[in-house]
Amino acid sequence: MTKQVEHKRVISPPKTSDFLPESIKSYVRSIALKNPVTVYLIAIGASCGFVGWLFGMQLLYFGMAGGIFAGIFWALAQIFIFNDKIGKRYIQKLNIRQNTYEHFLRKMVESGLQECLSVKEVERFAVQGMNQCINIKEKLNSVQELLDLKLKKEEITYGRFFGAAELVHLSVLDNLKDIISILKSSGSINDDYIQERFTEIGGIDNHTQDDLTQKQTLEKRLELKEKQLARVKHLLTRNEEAMTEMEVISSEVAQWKSDHRFSDVSFESAISRLQELAQHAHEYNE
Repeated sequence: MTKQVEHKRVISPPKTSDFLPESIKSYVRSIALKNPVTVYLIAIGASCGFVGWLFGMQLLYFGMAGGIFAGIFWALAQIFIFNDKIGKRYIQKLNIRQNTYEHFLRKMVESGLQECLSVKEVERFAVQGMNQCINIKEKLNSVQELLDLKLKKEEITYGRFFGAAELVHLSVLDNLKDIISILKSSGSINDDYIQERFTEIGGIDNHTQDDLTQKQTLEKRLELKEKQLARVKHLLTRNEEAMTEMEVISSEVAQWKSDHRFSDVSFESAISRLQELAQHAHEYNE
């Protein structure tokens, strides 16, 4: 059971909110407070204070004050001096999680779409899905090449922007994963068989209640398939819209000058647009 939980944790993608500046600051504060040096210094100071109070050794109070102040100072140093270094390490971890999940999801999607190619009447959707799977990866690579020209890989903005673009990429793949499930389900509904039954039932002069019930059941089956394929078309359209908007944002970034910093308004705006795009591209709640 533990191994299964760990496996799911490894392949779970980060959330959009994980890349926000507030999340980065929260992580830095957490690391500062949990840093072993911070904890040990404060623990030593507290121990000195307790022993000094217990045995009436007032000199140990200086050790208490020194330990506690040193621990607080080290924590503040992590937050205000080493925050950039800690933030970069945090973003790198998120990017690694994305990359791990992307490999897992892409393998699943490519295999599933390949299977759908052999499913009668839905192969055209599978072909479009495979093209989208290829195109979104190419667009992500283009974004990375663009960032290489505009920023240094060590910068937090680089990791945040690429992370936001990767979220759009994963949203498209998630849509394709849903499409595969729908196509396999709708592909099991055989139109030819249903039409044959309609013909046979229509050729009967005196219809029984079973004949009428069977006809209604077959009609419901066709209606279900139509709804499923309509959902597939909608998800494919969402993917096309996401890829187009991703190109628009990349085109705008390409026109900016180099050496934009973490606080740059334009880059922050582009990152926010990519994050919103990732959230809306995949409709989890529908």
